Amino acid sequence: MECLIAAVQNGADAVYFGGGSFNARRGAANFKGGELKEAIDYCRLRGVKTNITLNTLLFDRELKAAVDFAAELLSLRADAVIVQDIGLASILREELPELVLHASTQMGIHSLGGLRFCEENGIARAVLAREVSLNEIRRMHEASPVELEFFCHGALCMGFSGSCLYSSMAGERSGNRGTCAQPCRKNACVYGRRAGENEFALSTNDICMIDELAALREAGIMSFKIEGRMKSPEYVATVTRIYRAALDGEKPASARKDLYMIFNRGEFSTAHINGDSVNTGHVGSAKPTQELIAAAHESVRGDKPRRLVTAELTLDMGEPATLRLKSDGCEAEAEGEVCEAPIKPIDRVRLTEQLKKLGGTPFKLDGCTVSGEGFIPVSALNALRREAAEGLSRALLGEDAPKKPIGEESILRHIRPIGSAEEAPLKYLRVRRPEDVRDADIVGVDPVFPDSFDIGALSGIKAKLVLILPNVLITEGARCAYEKLLGTGAFCGIEINNIGHADMGLGLPLRIAGIGMNAMNGAAFTKLLSMGFTHVMPSPELTRAQLAALAADFGGVMMINTYGRTPLMQLLHCPVKEYRGCRGCRGDAGVLTDGEGRRFPLSNVRFREGYCLVRMLNCAVTDIREAFASSGMRVFACAETPDADPDPAVTRGHWARAVE
Repeated sequence: MECLIAAVQNGADAVYFGGGSFNARRGAANFKGGELKEAIDYCRLRGVKTNITLNTLLFDRELKAAVDFAAELLSLRADAVIVQDIGLASILREELPELVLHASTQMGIHSLGGLRFCEENGIARAVLAREVSLNEIRRMHEASPVELEFFCHGALCMGFSGSCLYSSMAGERSGNRGTCAQPCRKNACVYGRRAGENEFALSTNDICMIDELAALREAGIMSFKIEGRMKSPEYVATVTRIYRAALDGEKPASARKDLYMIFNRGEFSTAHINGDSVNTGHVGSAKPTQELIAAAHESVRGDKPRRLVTAELTLDMGEPATLRLKSDGCEAEAEGEVCEAPIKPIDRVRLTEQLKKLGGTPFKLDGCTVSGEGFIPVSALNALRREAAEGLSRALLGEDAPKKPIGEESILRHIRPIGSAEEAPLKYLRVRRPEDVRDADIVGVDPVFPDSFDIGALSGIKAKLVLILPNVLITEGARCAYEKLLGTGAFCGIEINNIGHADMGLGLPLRIAGIGMNAMNGAAFTKLLSMGFTHVMPSPELTRAQLAALAADFGGVMMINTYGRTPLMQLLHCPVKEYRGCRGCRGDAGVLTDGEGRRFPLSNVRFREGYCLVRMLNCAVTDIREAFASSGMRVFACAETPDADPDPAVTRGHWARAVE
């Protein structure tokens, strides 16, 4: 609550925060029980919007509780809910149509395709991936009515859009479910040796857009978001105050210095809006001056007026004095003492000045009319003002709307079972080099540089080919390169790993939703199938029991990865390039080693010279082939070609160990 007050009192137009378990900062204090209503009421009374985070991936058993929580938020009149899980979003859109939905940055919206998904599914605003450029923002804004929100200050995840499996695979703490342990902030290096004590090749500097606000606003950003949910009230107060002033055209001369002092991870960056400005190797540091702390504390003293009100004071002799206050369509009237005949003429200016004394309330007088010639004492006028202000507060808050009951059957009807698998399920083999193609029923081809991928090298083989799209096609040029590949006619299918690419490869007989689509529950499966996908890969964060439960309903379309290195992060900032210079990689970008000596292979997709997407793969190969074969699940199996390491470390991933 201290942080929320600090944000509001320093000029935030909206705040975002979590309540309960379904938010991506479960380590924060969050708002529970009556605190949630208190927080929402505090903001609404001051004309500040509340956007509540419901932005984690959900298990099937959690869907009912999450929808009930969303119904509670609607009854409390929260302004919007931020979501990541497309299954949950689908349920909320149908069951609670009045609820405003925002797409979390972890949905990975970075293209027009992503905005089209939002528009078609009733999502009013997209919190864009922090990797987009100004040009891409401008292009998206010009082509879509969806509101655009963008992080302007705070921590920057190394992995694309915060979508990451590193913490999950390293220790069962899932970033997708709000319990990230931030292993990226620990020791790591790219020199092929164990990371030293002062090497942090995955720990990025924070972003600071204080000098870019005008350009971002011109490009189409309508909401600037400050990351601060795990920070101190002093941090929230300072950063909000400075950005509020900058947006109002009054940026303090010491703005960057003060922002740096209150908290930093080395020099600030502007992420990718003007090209890659990210740097790594930094740890958090805060060295605020006493003056900065004092200013933060002073900024929350009292209650600064936020809501404009108009007043109508009536002083008819022989009648009770009345005061009516109005704001945003709400009004309240108070009745006071009977007005007497004045000894001297009424001073209307003095009466207006007295009514302006709304200290201790969130109101600011924005106009006053006085009628009548009667007189009441100042003490009576003050009492009248207090009573009217209290009445207006009650009117603005109103009564909570009744909570809409959502039955279990309402959730289940969003999960439409498909049935059991075929008798002879297809074998899906993932390859990254043409020479690795085998005569399987189907082969997924992962081109390492689509601008020059040699389709001719695949001619004459018996296997059917599926084009695997990476999680990120950050420019229209990258998308065009893949569409050109599809246009060659060499592929019978496509594997898609971002919701913004779901419109690619339409009409192909095989359309696979890859693990990048984060299908963790039956509602997500149903949604993806309704979008034209023929097969769905479930989240690698599911256990054997959870997979079996999904297989009972979706065995005919479910495809489980049984062998291969799980991609942990998608990196648009290449740590190899930063520390060793661009190596001109073609699929093998080297290795990253942590402080314990574990080696994480780096595999790149080359879009053009010097511009790549680097995938950080797990240090161990996930191998559940034997366990899967004996599980009895009738689903399709997907495996990669044998690992380059003849004796790799092996893990069963989350087959038998659940994530938090």
